[in-house]
Amino acid sequence: MGAGKSTIGRKLAKRLGYHFLDMDGQIELEQKCSIPEIFAEQGEVYFRRLETKLLQQLVPVQNTVIATGGGVVTTEGNFDLMRKIGTVIYLETPVEDIIERVKRSQNRPLLQIENPEERIYLLLEKRIPLYRQADQIIATDSLPPQRIVSKIIRGL
Repeated sequence: MGAGKSTIGRKLAKRLGYHFLDMDGQIELEQKCSIPEIFAEQGEVYFRRLETKLLQQLVPVQNTVIATGGGVVTTEGNFDLMRKIGTVIYLETPVEDIIERVKRSQNRPLLQIENPEERIYLLLEKRIPLYRQADQIIATDSLPPQRIVSKIIRGL
């Protein structure tokens, strides 16, 4: 959440000459409603099932950079599906950068609470050990997107 997956993913796909797919965008397209609407009407468990179903459909896809949602790793089996699709990259982003990028976003249902900063810390505490299972860990360190893309390409 707020790590720059979509921004970096688009730029990486362009540099590699690949297609780009944003999972959240694809789910919104298929469901004909926004992620916040899905959370409000169906709940997080339903949304996580949609993520898993989409990952299963993406296993045969090639030459595509896929930006997942930040919580996709919390569903058992999803990490294995991502590895079947290709190289899994974790954009390790300072929590201060994440907070700054997402604090005013209305499109983040898990943060529509009184204290979103506390929620970010709690989510990261749970998710970082899962993220660290990635094939590549890229420290973004507030670098511009093109530099991050170059770091990823060097590691492929």
